[in-house]
Amino acid sequence: AMRATYLLAALPLTCVFAGGALAQGAACTKPLSLRNEVQMTSTNGGPSSIPVKINGTDQKLTLATAGTTTQLNPNGLKVLNLEAKRSDNVIDVPLSDPRRMDEVTIADFSLGTMHGTNVKWMTPFTGGRGGGGGGFGGDESGSSNRPIGTFSLNYMLLYDMDVDFGSDKLRFFSQDHCPGGVLYWKAPGAVGVVPISIDVGRVVVPVTVNGKAINAVIDTASPVSSVRAAVAQRLLGVELGGPKAPAKPTGFGGTSYGWTVDSLAIGALKLDNVAVTVFPDINAGAGDHGDGAKGMALQASGLKAELSKPEIVLGMDTLRKLHLFFSFAEKRLYVTGTDTSLPAAATPAAAKTP
Repeated sequence: AMRATYLLAALPLTCVFAGGALAQGAACTKPLSLRNEVQMTSTNGGPSSIPVKINGTDQKLTLATAGTTTQLNPNGLKVLNLEAKRSDNVIDVPLSDPRRMDEVTIADFSLGTMHGTNVKWMTPFTGGRGGGGGGFGGDESGSSNRPIGTFSLNYMLLYDMDVDFGSDKLRFFSQDHCPGGVLYWKAPGAVGVVPISIDVGRVVVPVTVNGKAINAVIDTASPVSSVRAAVAQRLLGVELGGPKAPAKPTGFGGTSYGWTVDSLAIGALKLDNVAVTVFPDINAGAGDHGDGAKGMALQASGLKAELSKPEIVLGMDTLRKLHLFFSFAEKRLYVTGTDTSLPAAATPAAAKTP
């Protein structure tokens, strides 16, 4: 089977962008060049939705920096009256087996000045049936204002991407600019600069949590920041059930905890009193069902996977306070607190006609 990674082929874009190597040396004079800008929306501080046009209709996609690749959800298929096709595509899933996906063709897609025709997107596996199955966010009539899919790295990586969650502005810049010359806004405090890696289609950066180093997944589609129980206890020294991490109700099975992190640092940027949900370990309840030995083996495999690549997820309850510039060309994340006082220092380039 073909394995799809975070960057797929067959995504023709007609938006102008400058590629090539970054300018080098102290004498560099290449400024940032804005290629695209859109106003996102959000509800109650949750994930941000991007306005797009799909096959001539106004729709929304959730901004997803940990979403592997741009996708339609099953309800999106119904709203757009599209049929998913059988596909050998699979998506790698962190700490789990690869997930089977189907494929759908979008005749016309645009996001601001970004435009593509006959693009191939993935959609959850339907067993080869068209129509997409039951609703997956939003109602089936198409009258809902909810996102019908996710916008992810296969498009983002073509640019340097700027996200100001204070104003919910999303901007795309050419990658051809002076190294480090990205801070066009007035930083209200410290500037954090950390390396970016792409792991299983997710943006991952190093952080320190209460002084302990760990990788963090930047997950703009997650409402909350989170960590698994084994990582919290064994690596970060959290006393689950204690005053800093009391138990909280969860609808996912098992017990979760509301942990207050004293200090979370992204480079030089420090955040205090960060709320993090501690979720049960993967397969934590496996031993409660069916064969005991099989359940114990599932629990052990889940625990091993979590501890072999420990990570914390930074969701929108944390990210909403930040302004992030993803310089994919430099493989660096620049992050400050939010500030909406300064506009972008450039205007979007016009899109070419197909």
